[in-house]
This record gives sequence, structure tokens and C-alpha cells, in this order.
Amino acid sequence: MKLHFELLELRQKEKRITSEILNKLQEMEDQKAYLKMGHPSLFDYLARGLGYSEATAYQRQACVRLAKEVPEIKQKIDQGSLTLSAVTTAFKHLRKKPVAEKRKVLKSMENKSSREVKAMFLEPTPTLKIKKTEYKDKVHLRLELSHEQNRKLEQLKALKSHTHNIEGLLMDLIEKELKSYENVQRKSSKSTESKEFGTSKSKNLRQISKRLRNDVLKTANYRCQFPGCESDHFLQMDHIFPVRNGGDQRRSNLQILCARHNQWKG
Repeated sequence: MKLHFELLELRQKEKRITSEILNKLQEMEDQKAYLKMGHPSLFDYLARGLGYSEATAYQRQACVRLAKEVPEIKQKIDQGSLTLSAVTTAFKHLRKKPVAEKRKVLKSMENKSSREVKAMFLEPTPTLKIKKTEYKDKVHLRLELSHEQNRKLEQLKALKSHTHNIEGLLMDLIEKELKSYENVQRKSSKSTESKEFGTSKSKNLRQISKRLRNDVLKTANYRCQFPGCESDHFLQMDHIFPVRNGGDQRRSNLQILCARHNQWKG
């Protein structure tokens, strides 16, 4: 049984390494060191910087954030009474709960199987649910609606039946939303933009017109412009040279940053 005992020893080392990784990730999160490397979040750093799969990256991030408030869970993971998947499941449901309640629930989860832990947090199925499956040449979306939501969809489908089927209706709604972010031609000589399209005439230096904002977004390819960052979520307009230091809303002084890098820049 030598092989069995060797595997047991390696298993213990594996647990200790996991704990060490969580400690280092906690430092990375506390210092926000990943921002300097162009990552907008710890999750992005785990996925792009360290090469974890998205599921594994989310597990590590969940454990780090929960361990910040309940640090003893790292010891429980070392001992095997809690697993990364169990902590991840708990994090989804406990993130807004008081620390005392988090400790109580985590204590009740010890030595339970993944199925038992998931059963503790069973919730009613939401009335609107979308399941996304990506293939090489297409993306499959499965949409679940309540009867009331389906009634409204059928009503809209009937009203648009002379121009759209259900697929066309969906694409029409998507196109309309995307066009609201595209540049539009000046409709009158009273446009608030200058002829050079370099600045807005608003006296409020923090107020950016929709047309100018959309131009900056389009130029940034709808992604954060912080070096190395590829985030396309929670994008914000940023004054390269801050208004408080004399910066204005000229086009050359504007860029797009994700919320995390905008906050970090200050």
C-alpha cells in the first residue's frame, strides 16, 4: 500500500498549497496589485494572468473574498472539512449577510457533500432564465419565461407581425439598442458640439454630450483603454487630465476606463 500512503501525503501537500495560494491571492486583492498589470479585477487576473479556467478562477475569487471576513475557512479547507466548491456555493448566497451569520452557516456546512451544500441554498427558479451554450460556429440561447412574460412577448410579436417574425423582432430590438450608442449626424446647426467635434460647449466640464461620449466609446472599441486591460463591462468616461487639476472635456482629454481602473486612477 506504499502507493496509497504516497498519494495521501501528496493530498495533504495539495491542501497546503491551496491555502498558500489563497493567502497570496488575498495579498493581491488587498493591494489591488493586479490593476498595475492591466487587470480590472482579481477574477480577470486569475483567468488571464494565471491561466485558470473561468470556473476555477471564480472559485478562488469567492474563497478570497469570503476568507477576508471569515479567515478561519482557509484552515477548514486545509483540514478538508470545507471544499472550494462548497465555499463558492456559500459565497453566492451569503455575500450580503452579516459576518456572524456567515460563520454560522459555514459551520453548518462542514463535512457535507457538494450536493448537501447546494440543497441548503435551494431557491425558487426565477421566472426569467437564459441558458447560454457556445459552439464553434454558433451560440445557442434557451429562454424560459413566465406565462405573463410570454403573453407580452406574443402581444408584441402580433403587433410587429407585418414586419418581423420572432427572430427578426429580437434582432431589431438589439440593433436599436446598439444604434443608441453609435454616432449620429448633426441634425441642426444648433448642435452643442463644436464644428471640429473636439469639445462640448457645456459649462459643466464633467458633462459629456452623448455624441462625444459615443465617439470615445467607438474609438476605444467599447473596451477599457488602460494598458493591458480588456474589460468591456462597467465602462466609464474618464478625463485623462482631471477636471480638478484644470482638465476639460476636449476630445483629446477623454478616454474609456472600466469602473475598477477609473476608481484606482482616482
